[in-house]
Parts: sequence; structure tokens; C-alpha cells
Amino acid sequence: MKKVNFIGLMMLLFFTACSTKSYKVDGAGNADANMEEYNTYAFASQVDNKLDAGFFFLNDLVLKADIRDAVKHEMDSRGYKHDPSSADLVVNFRVFDKATTVQGLQGLGDGYWSSGEADRFTTTETVNLKEGSVMIHLVDRKTGELVWQGYASGLMDGNAFNKDKNKIAEAVSMIFDSYTHRADNL
Repeated sequence: MKKVNFIGLMMLLFFTACSTKSYKVDGAGNADANMEEYNTYAFASQVDNKLDAGFFFLNDLVLKADIRDAVKHEMDSRGYKHDPSSADLVVNFRVFDKATTVQGLQGLGDGYWSSGEADRFTTTETVNLKEGSVMIHLVDRKTGELVWQGYASGLMDGNAFNKDKNKIAEAVSMIFDSYTHRADNL
């Protein structure tokens, strides 16, 4: 019986390793940001809108909702409160089905941030994303400064973006693994 359990455990570990092996995940914060100031968040206007004029979600409202739910889960589990009317942080995310290079606002597409959501969004970091990527940004609502960004690449199933809800949740969770701050100070 122990041998069967051991073999089953080894197979589970092998398949778990294989399922995340193809992702490239990274995240980086703004060293100048005082993370203790942030307790609430809201989603950027293009995440809240049902229509997606910028095709930031491959024109798939279900995919958009799945990513939003996964991000909300990660923020809530870190003690942040969703407060659309007076949030400290604005959360935005983008899906890339093709390889791209992002630096600052270049590569994110027009309308990624509306006026007032990220007036001074600046970053000198260049990020090369593989096809099948999700990029998440947290921006200080008052200053428009980037506080943190993270991404996962490699969410492809053949030549198409893998829209499986569990894979999306797994990738978003992996992205937030590098976000070490909590609003509840646990």
C-alpha cells in the first residue's frame, strides 16, 4: 500500500512540475514606493468596462472575467479591500497572445490607462514577453506612479492562448508570488 501511495505522490509531483514548467514568471516593485500606504484597490476603467475596444483580452469577456477574478482573489487574500470609489491602487492587466516588448506605456496599447489612472506612469525597464502572457500593473492612484508589475509568459496551447480558468488562476497566483506586500500586515 505504501508503494502505491509513493508512486501516486511521485506522479502528482511530476505532473505538477510539468504544468508550471513552461511559464516564465517575474515581478518587480518600485523601490521608492511606501507599500504601507496602500490598503485598497480598484480596477482600471478598461477592466471594469464590459466592452474591450483595445482587444486587451483577445476580445473574450469570459477570459477577462477569469483574470479579474483571479487578481481579485490574490489582492483580497493579501488583505486589500476592493474600493472603486477611493482606492489607493489602480490594478490593470493585459493579455498578449503574440510575443512583444513592453517599456513604459509602449507596447501596452492605446487606452490601457485612461486619463487620471496613470498620469505619470514611468518605468525604464524593458520586458520581453513571449506569446501567451499576462501582465499585471499596480499603480498609485494619487501619483500615477507604477508601484509593482508582474507577468507570466507561456500560457499557450499550441498556437492559441490557453484560456482554461484553472491555468489562468495558476498563472496569476504565480505572478503574485513575487508580490510580498500585504495590506493586513500578517
